[in-house]
Amino acid sequence: MNTILCVEDEPALRADIVEELEDAGYKTLQACDGRQGLEMILAHKPDMVVSDITMPNMNGDELLQRLREDYPKFSEMPFIFLSALSDRVDVLSGVQLGADDYLTKPIDYEMLHAKVAASLRQCSRMLKQKEADQIKLFNAMNKVELPDGFEHKLPTMKTRNMVLVGEGNKEMWKLQNFLETVGHSVRVFTSGNAYLYKVNNEDLVADLTFLWRQSDDMQAPMIRQLAENKSGKYILVIPEHLHKPGSNLAQPGFCDSIGLPIEDGELIGKIISWTQPQKPGR
Repeated sequence: MNTILCVEDEPALRADIVEELEDAGYKTLQACDGRQGLEMILAHKPDMVVSDITMPNMNGDELLQRLREDYPKFSEMPFIFLSALSDRVDVLSGVQLGADDYLTKPIDYEMLHAKVAASLRQCSRMLKQKEADQIKLFNAMNKVELPDGFEHKLPTMKTRNMVLVGEGNKEMWKLQNFLETVGHSVRVFTSGNAYLYKVNNEDLVADLTFLWRQSDDMQAPMIRQLAENKSGKYILVIPEHLHKPGSNLAQPGFCDSIGLPIEDGELIGKIISWTQPQKPGR
């Protein structure tokens, strides 16, 4: 479920916008001006902002400018302006600052719903393409060369659908490369929000989902809590810099946990145990 922040200084209008968005199935956050809106964005990392322009303390233009200049991690977050100002100059000003779209007051709520849905779809496509480009580049630079007889050194297993969710770093690409090398199908997400959108709104299914302790925008327990149970068993991945040998890695909601680095044979053994059919009564 996507979260949308509504920044509007008129309480009655803000309440109407929030009600419309919630009726359409979105989670909402509210802010009465740009300053509070910035605080909400940094604290809650919404998927989209719908903001008025003319507001006290910090107006919409200033809010968008602060985000684009000072917080580049939010540069791809969709931003729609609302304003009673319909002059072409105001529209151009918002677009030049990086706004994704523009609606004038009084608000046409059917148009609002259409623009919100379109912007979220476009953002999802961009994130997917960015991740695919990163993976392609890494694989080209770190092609795995298997030694002769490799297939005889590890147990054989059925091809499975895997999902990896975590920070886009060398540990993740190495695990992805290995899983694909031994025959599995792998999807990678560096954004927890992008993964949640896919698993909760689209046909994303998997036999195993590996969640790193931290993705680019969310922590694993929160992702697991918000994810619908369509991605098989969830495995918590502890990166090497956080892994202390002998420590208890168990977490509620996860089938199992692994600490990195992990030996290839040990990992394959675990995958076989996680994916083997459960016997009746167990």
